[in-house]
Amino acid sequence: MNQKNDADALRENRQAKLKELQLQQAKLKELQAELERINTKIKNNEKLSLDDTKFLGDLGWLTALSVTIASIASSL
Repeated sequence: MNQKNDADALRENRQAKLKELQLQQAKLKELQAELERINTKIKNNEKLSLDDTKFLGDLGWLTALSVTIASIASSL
């Protein structure tokens, strides 16, 4: 019976990690779309808004997010 409980707990843990990974991937896709929009503005020599500039300044945490996603994926 203990093995069944352990297997169930492991399965639930994996499901939770998979769900977290999917949420993080969705966030990453949104951020990539925003970055692509800004890149288009830059290529077209358009003026960047304050929000665009702030987004570019926050790219450090985007890197941290991608590392988090990779670590979650590797633990599955």
